[in-house]
Amino acid sequence: MNEGGRTLLLLDVYALVYRAFFALPPLTSPAGSAVNAAYGFERMLARIIMQERPTHAAACFDAGIPAERLSIAPEYKAHRPEMPDDLSSQFPLVRRLLEAYRIPIVEIPGEEADDCIATLATRASADRLRSVIVSGDLDLLQLVDEHCTVVMPRRGISDMLRYDIAAVKERFGLEPAQLPDYRGLKGDPSDNLPGVPGIGEKTAAKLLAQFGSLDALLANTEAVTPKRVADLLVRYADQARRCRDVSIAKRDLPIALTWPDAEFRGPDADKLNALFRELGFRSLMSQYDERSEKSENNGPKGPSPQGPLLQNTATVATDYRFLQAPQDVIDAIGRARNAGTVALTSLPELVSWRDPSPIAFALAWEPGVAVAFPASSALDEPAVREAFAALLSDPRVGKVAHAGKPLTGWLGSHGLRLNNLIFDAGLAAGLLDFTRSEPAIAETIAALDGAIVHAPFERPTQSLGLFDAGPQVTGAQASAADAILRLYPALEQRLRDAGMDGLMRDVEMPLVEVLAEIEQVGFRLDLAELSRIRANLDRIIAETSAAVYRLAGAEFNINSPKALGEVLFEKLGLPSGYKTKTGYATGIEVLAPLALEHEIAARVLEYREVAKLKSTYVDALPALLDPATGRLHTTLHQLGAATGRLSSSDPNLQNIPIRSAAGREVRRAFLAPTPGNVLLAADYSQIELRLFAHLSGDPNLIAAFAAGEDIHEFAARAVFNVPAEAGVDAEMRRRAKAVNFGILYGQGPTGLAQSVGFSRAEAKDFISAYFARFPRVKTYIDESLERAREQGYVTTLLGRRRLLPDLHSSNHGLRAAAERMAINAPLQGSAADLIKLAMVRIARRFDECKTPARMVLQVHDELIFDVAPASVPEVRDIVRSIMADAIQVSVPLVVDCKVGANWGEVEPA
Repeated sequence: MNEGGRTLLLLDVYALVYRAFFALPPLTSPAGSAVNAAYGFERMLARIIMQERPTHAAACFDAGIPAERLSIAPEYKAHRPEMPDDLSSQFPLVRRLLEAYRIPIVEIPGEEADDCIATLATRASADRLRSVIVSGDLDLLQLVDEHCTVVMPRRGISDMLRYDIAAVKERFGLEPAQLPDYRGLKGDPSDNLPGVPGIGEKTAAKLLAQFGSLDALLANTEAVTPKRVADLLVRYADQARRCRDVSIAKRDLPIALTWPDAEFRGPDADKLNALFRELGFRSLMSQYDERSEKSENNGPKGPSPQGPLLQNTATVATDYRFLQAPQDVIDAIGRARNAGTVALTSLPELVSWRDPSPIAFALAWEPGVAVAFPASSALDEPAVREAFAALLSDPRVGKVAHAGKPLTGWLGSHGLRLNNLIFDAGLAAGLLDFTRSEPAIAETIAALDGAIVHAPFERPTQSLGLFDAGPQVTGAQASAADAILRLYPALEQRLRDAGMDGLMRDVEMPLVEVLAEIEQVGFRLDLAELSRIRANLDRIIAETSAAVYRLAGAEFNINSPKALGEVLFEKLGLPSGYKTKTGYATGIEVLAPLALEHEIAARVLEYREVAKLKSTYVDALPALLDPATGRLHTTLHQLGAATGRLSSSDPNLQNIPIRSAAGREVRRAFLAPTPGNVLLAADYSQIELRLFAHLSGDPNLIAAFAAGEDIHEFAARAVFNVPAEAGVDAEMRRRAKAVNFGILYGQGPTGLAQSVGFSRAEAKDFISAYFARFPRVKTYIDESLERAREQGYVTTLLGRRRLLPDLHSSNHGLRAAAERMAINAPLQGSAADLIKLAMVRIARRFDECKTPARMVLQVHDELIFDVAPASVPEVRDIVRSIMADAIQVSVPLVVDCKVGANWGEVEPA
C-alpha cells in the first residue's frame, strides 16, 4: 500500500543527460558554452514532476564500476567511448539544476547509479512509498513490482513510456525478476556483455518462459530444442552466468539519505530563474513562482514572447467533472456544441491511430470548465455516440487539440469524422521551438506556461499523473482540455508575432487530416516477391561470405568489428588501420576508400549492405503487416526534422533503399493498396537547386533553369570556360555537381575536398571560380549569414523559422555547423513547405472532384499515389499542375511523373 500517497522520484542522472545530449541539436549559452544536455534534462525533470507530483526525490549518479563486477566480467563496459567534451562540461550545470530544484544527490564511490536506485527503491517499498524511476536503462526494469514503476524516454525527450509489471510482461513475455537471466542469455552490446552467441531476444525469452530461470535452463539443456541451441548453452554456460551476475542490481548499499532529507518541496524559484538567465533559457524563466521577471533597470517588464503564456491562472474558477451517466454526457456535449470553440483531448493522449481505445475523452468549452467521460460510452452507447459524432462533424464548431493527427486518425478508424480542426497546440509548440517536434501535452503546458492549473483537487492515488488516465479517472484530468483551450489564443498570438500564423493556418493545420489518411491507407506487400528477394539475398550473402573467407584465407565472424579489424589490418596488413578502445575501426569511412584498391574491403561492404537489406526490410516487413487491414502502415511525424520535413517510423518507409540494385529490388514488393490499381510517383526535379537560384537571384542560374539546361553541365561550362556548343566531360560535370550541392550545404574548401576527393587547394580554386561566374551566389550567402547573426534565426519562403543560437558560439565547431545551417535550412525548409502545401491542395482537389486516387506516401521531394489505371492521365495532370504551381518562384518547378505496377517498376509517364 502507498501510505499517505507518498511517491519517491528516483532519477538516473547519467542516463537522462546522455539521452538529452544526443536527442537535441547543439545549443549554447550566452557565454558560448554547450547547454543542450542541461536544457533537455531540465525539460524531462519538469515534465516528470508535473506528471508524478512526487513527495520525495533523489538524483543518483554513477561514481565508478564495482570491483566485484569487473572481477566477474573484466570486459564489462570496457568499450565505452570517452565522453564528448561538450557533454562532460554540462554535468556541473546539471548538478546546479538539481540544487535549484532542491533534489538531493546520491553517489557512492565505486558504485553505479543503478545500485543506488535499487537500494532506495527497495527501502521505499519496505517503508510503503511508491517509487517512480526515471531512466533510459532497460536494466532497471528488473526493479519493477507492485510498488515500483519505471518511466523511460522513448523518442527524444518528450515521449515517455511507463513500465509496470504488465508492461514488462507485454514487452518481454517475462516477469521483471527474470530480466537479469534474460540479459545473461542474449547479452547486451551496450555494456559489452556477449551473452550466448547465437541466442537473440526471442529465443532467450522463449527459453526463460519455458524453464523459469537461467539456472534451471542450464541444468536441463538436454530438454532444449533444437540441438543447436542446446549445444550453445552447454558451450557458453559460464559466460551466460557471468553476464547474468553482473546484471543483478545491488539493493543493500550503505546510503545515508533519510526520507526527511529527500522530501520534495519544489524548486527554489529565485535560484532556478537565475540559472535559467545565465544559461539563456529565457522561455523557462518565472515558471515556478508568480513573480514576473524584473528588467535590468528594476522596472516592471511585460510578458516576454518566450515567457509564460498565461498569467494569474490561479484566479480562474474551475469546474472539472467526470461524467458517467449517458444523459449527463449528452448534455455536456450539447453545451460544448453551442460554444464557438471546443478543446478535445483523449486520456491518455493518443500517439498513433493504431493505439488501443483511450480510457476517456475530455472537452472544454470555456475557461475553467471541462468534463471527462468514458471513451466506451462515446463509442458504444448509441445516443452518446450520436451526440459525440455530431459535435465532431459540426463545421460551425472549431476544435482545438494537442496531437491532432493521431486523434483524427483514431477517430476516423472508429467511424468518427473530426471536422474543422482549427488549431493543434502541439504543432504550434513544435513550430515555435524545433527542439520539441512532438511534445506530449504535459510538456507543452509545462514549457509554455508552467503554472497552468492551480485549482485544488484530490489527486487519485492510483492515477499516473495529472494528464494521464489511470485506473481511476476523475474530473481533475479534464484539466488537460481546459489547459489547451486557454493556451490556444496565446499560442496563436505567438505564432503571429513570429510570422508563422499563415504557415500554421494554410499548411500545417490542413495537412493534419491528409497525413492521418495517408497513415491509414498504407501499402500492400507482395509476399511472394519478398520470398524471391529473400532467396536471392541469401544467395548473395553466401557468395559474398565465401569470397571474403577466400580472400582472408580463413573463416571468421564478418559481423564482428574486432575479428574483421584483426583480419584486415593485422593478418592482411591493409593500410589505414587505427585502433579504438574496442579494436580497429571498420566503419564505412574506413572501408570505402580501401574498397577502391582492395577487393576484400569491397566484398565486406557488399556483404553488410545485403545483410542489412535482408534483416531490416525483407525479413522484418511481413511481420509488420496490420492484421486488421492486411497492409503495411507507417507513422508520419509532421515536424520530424528541424527544417519542417516529414519523417517516417514504425517502419521508416522514407528509407527504403533506391541507390543499389539489391535495394531497388525491395521496392518491387510494394504494391498499390487497392488491388488492380497502380502506383504513380511524382517527384520534384532538383528542387533545392531551383529554390537556391530563386533565393539568390543569380541571373545566370535563373537563365539556365529557364532554358531547361542540365544545371551541372551549365556550371561546368561556366567554370571551365567551355563554349556552349562544346560538351563537358564526366569529370567536369562531377566536379561542378559537387560544388553546386556543396555550396547548397554550406561547405567550404575543406569540407568539399573531403567529400569529393579534391585537394584543399583545388577545392578552394574551384569555389573561387564558381563565385566569379555566379556572383549573386556569394552575395546571397554573405548577406544571409549577416542577417542570421543579427536575427538569431533564418526563415523559409513561407516564414518557417529555424533558430540558430550557435551562430555566436565561441566553440568553432558549433559555430561552423550553425553557419552551414543558415545557408541550407531556408532551402530544405522551403522545399518542405512547398511539398506540404502541394499535398494539401492535391488532397483538396481529389476530394472536390471525387478523383479516383489516394495519396500513399511522401518521401522527401516525392509523392506516391494509388491510382486506377484508367485515371492515370487525369491524376498525373492534376498532380503535376498543383506541384509545379504550389509556390510562385522565378524558375520553373519541374515535376517528373512515373507509373508502375509496383514501387520498383515505376516508369516515366
